Amino acid sequence: MLTRQVALWKREIFTGLFELLQKYPVVAVADLQKVRSSQIQEIRKKLRGKAELIVAKNTILRKVAEKTADSKPEIEKFASEITGSKVLIFTHLNPYELIIFLDKNKVRVPAKGGDISTTEIVIPAGNTGLQPGPVISEFNEVKVQTRIEAGSIFVARDTIVARKSDVISTKLASLLSKLGMKPMEAGLSLSQAYDNGFLLGPNDLIFDLDKMKADFSSTAKLALSFAVEANIILPQTMPRIIAKAYRQALSVSVEAAFLTGETAQLVIQKAYANMNALSSAISAVKPEALAPQRVASEASTEGKG
Repeated sequence: MLTRQVALWKREIFTGLFELLQKYPVVAVADLQKVRSSQIQEIRKKLRGKAELIVAKNTILRKVAEKTADSKPEIEKFASEITGSKVLIFTHLNPYELIIFLDKNKVRVPAKGGDISTTEIVIPAGNTGLQPGPVISEFNEVKVQTRIEAGSIFVARDTIVARKSDVISTKLASLLSKLGMKPMEAGLSLSQAYDNGFLLGPNDLIFDLDKMKADFSSTAKLALSFAVEANIILPQTMPRIIAKAYRQALSVSVEAAFLTGETAQLVIQKAYANMNALSSAISAVKPEALAPQRVASEASTEGKG
């Protein structure tokens, strides 16, 4: 009877996986190490309507892949490369859309001893709601200053108890739990993906949206600058090309001392600057050459006085 039940259970999983492979063009794989069942349930809720999550034995998936090999190119190879405890994500989203969605929908969970802090953890100042007792020693052990006020433990000031990438001790995890804090950011990270016959490995799935946006922005600026320098006429470049042509025409007019309403002041300023530069150069070589001019200037000043 037990053997029959096991066989029935396997058939149900097999049938379920077969139907999912027929329904969805994309299958993603995420590691289950250090992922708690509560996190999986939370993520499953957030993905409802966008994807389906299932945890199944790799051997069953390989058998299903054999069954669907004719309609799913490379699916057997994909299934054969999956090892260890994994969760399968079946979806119509492309793998990169799925990565963005998973990153945006990470959940906050309590810390456990041995966890690696994903962010800086700060115990804020104020009333903890905890009554005085042995717990005070737990605050002292993580170097958090406290005081007793109105029958409650107050934290004296905001205190950093862990920095990013620090290992969280069991005692700190216990204290954070007592404070009702959920400092850990948890979610699924893709390790492999199958997308309409294309196989994507860990290196293919490294995806930093912020960096990509910055790269696109930088590339767009370089392309615009190049187009303006090459005088390529486009709606985006026309205002800059006209402005550049105006600046160049103005510069040529000033150099040629061509007087117009727009260049007169600049021509005079340039002439005055050249005069000062010439006077300084002469003074450096032969100071007495400018003496008659100084005498005349001083006499003129005295006459006015």
